[in-house]
Amino acid sequence: MKKKLSLLLALTLCLGLLGACGTPAEEPPAENDAEQTTATDLIPVVFTEQVRGYHWAPAYLAETLGYFEEEGIDASFETVSGMDATAPVLSGDAQFCLKGIESALMVNEKDQGMKVLVSTTQKYPYSLIGASEDYSTLESLKDGTVAGGQSANSGPYSFAMACMNKAGLVPDTDVTVITMASAGYAAAIANGELQAAVSANPWSAKKLQDAGGVVIVDGTDDAVISEIIGSESYELFTIMAADSYIESEAETVQKCVNAIAKAMQWMESATPEDIQKNLLPLFEGADEELLYDAQYDKERGLANYKGYHTESGFQSALTLTKLAGGISSDLTEEQIFDESFLDTAWETLQ
Repeated sequence: MKKKLSLLLALTLCLGLLGACGTPAEEPPAENDAEQTTATDLIPVVFTEQVRGYHWAPAYLAETLGYFEEEGIDASFETVSGMDATAPVLSGDAQFCLKGIESALMVNEKDQGMKVLVSTTQKYPYSLIGASEDYSTLESLKDGTVAGGQSANSGPYSFAMACMNKAGLVPDTDVTVITMASAGYAAAIANGELQAAVSANPWSAKKLQDAGGVVIVDGTDDAVISEIIGSESYELFTIMAADSYIESEAETVQKCVNAIAKAMQWMESATPEDIQKNLLPLFEGADEELLYDAQYDKERGLANYKGYHTESGFQSALTLTKLAGGISSDLTEEQIFDESFLDTAWETLQ
C-alpha cells in the first residue's frame, strides 16, 4: 500500500511538472498599461492666441476640466508675438487659432482659407472710455486722439472707427484714431495724449474708470450697441482652423469641438467663482480679474453657450471690418463658418 501511494505521488508530481513545462505561465497585466496607453495615444494639437483672454474661456476650460483628454486630445496654448496668430495655423505649425471674427474675414478675402468652428461670445464686450468728464460724449472727442487697440486690423480698432462714424467724426480730419497696446492707455491718458480708448474686456474698462475715465459707449448694452453696429448680437471671439486641416483631420477637429461644447455646457450652469477657479491654471495671478470678468459675463450675458453665429452679427462684422479697412468685399457666411462639427457635438450631448 505504501509503495502504491508513493508511486501515485511521484506520477502526480511528474505530470504536474510536465504540464508546467508545456504551458508557459501567463504574465500578470501591468498595472499602468491603461494609463500608458492613454498618455501615448493622445493627439497633440496647438491653439495659437494673440493674447490670453477671458472671452475664449470655453477653449481653456476644455483643457482644465479634462474634456480634451476625455476626447483623446493633448491641447496646448501658445501666445504668439511678432506675427499674426493665424500664421502658424495657415502654415500647419498649429491647428487652431483664438481670434476675432475680423481675422476670419480678412484671411478669407485673401483666399487663404480658414473657418470659424465655434463662436465663444454672443455680445459685444468692448467699451469706449473717455479720459475724464471732459470727454464723456462722442462729440467731445473732436480734435482729440482715440486709441483702438494694438492693431488696425483688430476688433477694438474697428469698434473705434464705428463709434467715430456714428458721431459723424471723420478719422484723420476730425479725430485721430491710433493703435496702441492697452498696457499703455493709462500713462497716455495721464499725459494728455489720449482723450479716449477702447477697452477690450470688462476688467480693462473697470481699471480705466477707476482712474477717472467715463464710459462713452457701453458695447455690452443691447440698445447702445445696436445703434452703433446695427445688431444686438455680435459673435466676436471665435475659434478657427485652416480649411486644409479641417478636410484632412476631420475626426480630430470633431473631438476638439466636442470638448469645447462640453465646456460651454458646464460653463452655462457654473458660478463665477467656479469659472474663476478652473481658469486660474492658465491665468496665473489673475484671480481678481477673472472673477470680475466672470461676474460681468453672467450679468450681461456675453458668453455664447451654444457656439453658433447669427446673421445680424455676421453682417455687422462685415460692416465694421470694411469700415476699419480690413476688407473691401462682401463675403458669405459659407466662406467663414463651418458649424457642422457643433451640430454633431450637440447631438451627442443633448
